[in-house]
Amino acid sequence: MKRFFSPFFFISILTLISCIYILITDESGWGLVGVFYLAPAALVILLIDFILKKGFNKLKKVNIIELIVVGILVFAYYYGERIKTLEISDDFDKEYVSIIYDVENEKGLSITPLTWSKTIEIPENGILLTSSGFNKNLPETRMKFQSGTSVTIKESGKGFVEFPESQFEFNGKVYKYRSWKIQEGFCCMWSSNESDSLNIALKAEFEKIKASR
Repeated sequence: MKRFFSPFFFISILTLISCIYILITDESGWGLVGVFYLAPAALVILLIDFILKKGFNKLKKVNIIELIVVGILVFAYYYGERIKTLEISDDFDKEYVSIIYDVENEKGLSITPLTWSKTIEIPENGILLTSSGFNKNLPETRMKFQSGTSVTIKESGKGFVEFPESQFEFNGKVYKYRSWKIQEGFCCMWSSNESDSLNIALKAEFEKIKASR
């Protein structure tokens, strides 16, 4: 009986129990969607566990292999959840926040592969220029005011949404940027026309900034 007890076995059984619980308690209908994905995943994990136990005579080896796999998957998940927090002033009145990358003689973001979280201060004009490369980025984004209040409907009555990554050309060089829209009340939507207009406005503002320095 002890041969059944392994990390994959416990994970698969707990997942199947969760599926049963969701089916019993869910009233929205969305739980069925989750079960549609979770149940097959649990069965696949159980099958892999069975194969490993057949391939190795000692349960200790199976446990070590499965723990290593679980550890790698957990690390990969949390590594993909690393967060950058865009900090704006409490009286910030701009509709958009943008970061333009690879700008000469500007301060870097100090983001490395080992950076798990980073707070980035956004200027009053909503446009941050940085010498950091476009790929110097953290996967997840949050936004907050300097007071600490999050830019969320729940906390501040405002939310934000990210535009697709884009770029513009200036003096023969292509500058990539990321932009976010801050919206009050119902949140959050943007249109392709709005994205195009932002691109034009951002390039014009960038030219003004460069000309003033």
